[in-house]
Amino acid sequence: MLAELKLPYYNAGRRSLTYTLVLWLVLLLLVFTGLGVFRLYFDFDWTAGQSDSGQLFSIKIRGGQSFNLFTADPFGSVFWFSQLALLIMTLLMPMFRLMGGTIIALLTVGALLALHFNDSAGTPQIPLEFQLLIVLVLYMIYVLLNYIGEVRDRKRFDHLLSQYVPAELAAEYRRDPDVMQLRGEERDISVLFCDVIGFSSISEQLEPAELARWLNLFFTHVSRVVVRYRGTIDKYMGDSVMAVWGAPARSQSHAYDALSAALDIQAEIDVLNNKYRDKRLPQVSMAIGISTGTAMVGPLGSEYRMDYTVVGDTVNIAQRLEEQTRKYQVSIIVSDKTTEALPDMKFRELDTVTVKGRQQPVTMYEPLGATDQLTDTLLHWLELHEQAMQASKAQQWDRAETLFLQLRDEWGPAGMYDLYLAGIDQARHHG
Repeated sequence: MLAELKLPYYNAGRRSLTYTLVLWLVLLLLVFTGLGVFRLYFDFDWTAGQSDSGQLFSIKIRGGQSFNLFTADPFGSVFWFSQLALLIMTLLMPMFRLMGGTIIALLTVGALLALHFNDSAGTPQIPLEFQLLIVLVLYMIYVLLNYIGEVRDRKRFDHLLSQYVPAELAAEYRRDPDVMQLRGEERDISVLFCDVIGFSSISEQLEPAELARWLNLFFTHVSRVVVRYRGTIDKYMGDSVMAVWGAPARSQSHAYDALSAALDIQAEIDVLNNKYRDKRLPQVSMAIGISTGTAMVGPLGSEYRMDYTVVGDTVNIAQRLEEQTRKYQVSIIVSDKTTEALPDMKFRELDTVTVKGRQQPVTMYEPLGATDQLTDTLLHWLELHEQAMQASKAQQWDRAETLFLQLRDEWGPAGMYDLYLAGIDQARHHG
């Protein structure tokens, strides 16, 4: 991800030609201006006590053209070597950063001084002070061009970075690049997988161009919410989105932010479906899985391609939980470690399962919302559900069955409670 970003702070090949042409034009203008430069001479006379007028001193200013291109003798070797030094300076400076350009400008000043003092003959030439002024002007223009280039490249980098992380994280990275350490390390994170339910049937209904538009709307909807909650889009995989909190920038609230993003993605699905209806495209249903835990984060890949990503058990669990949403007919499933990190939220326990590729079982939960925002009716149903789950674990099948039947009829989803009732029937027969 971030490892793939080509930081465009400096590109010698791109800038060199443009900067060189600009400096050459300025040099040409300054040289021809300098050939007709006027020089000012100041005479100061102290007259105190020598004049009846009481005048203390007098200043005389004399001006004259020091060089005339049309009447001058041949310019001489000092002139041509001086112009060659200036030309080399304009050619070399754009190839280096500011420090290198500064050194080249100082070397040019030294070369001009050496030329003039080693050959002080009265050969027609631009005055030394004007040649030094040319160096100063060229250097200042070079500094200005570098500044403009840096600002432009920084904006391009910010725009590129904002496609991967929220704007505030991009700003934080500019202030302190160490906040996003691009090296592999273990870190506590939260991972979100968001997938389209029934994507195969949707893709069959649409032409490739329409399917691309459909997916772009879906990705835009999910990504906007992820970025709103300071998440990072790790990758798009077909019709799925993988987002991460806690990497590359560290976060103490990664579980809360990930769950808040998931709830908002579902809460705003009507807005997305309204856009689909306006464009006469199929509507969408989404499934989300969230897992919290330790993962290895950092750049992974080969010499041909690097990708900043997260790998580990936490990622695997999030993807498997997202797949379980179809079975239990809920929109969002989170892991037990996510619930442990959010004591102020309420969750409905769904089941304890062994996730494919993992030996330790995972208890799955459906998020209901913040405790202080739930209605009394919802809290009552949740209490009955917890009692039913405890009765089922204690093999009190009659009580568990009664409560599950009540919850199926009053709360739902019916399909999920039918699974529990089928499990009770199976346990009775095996018992």
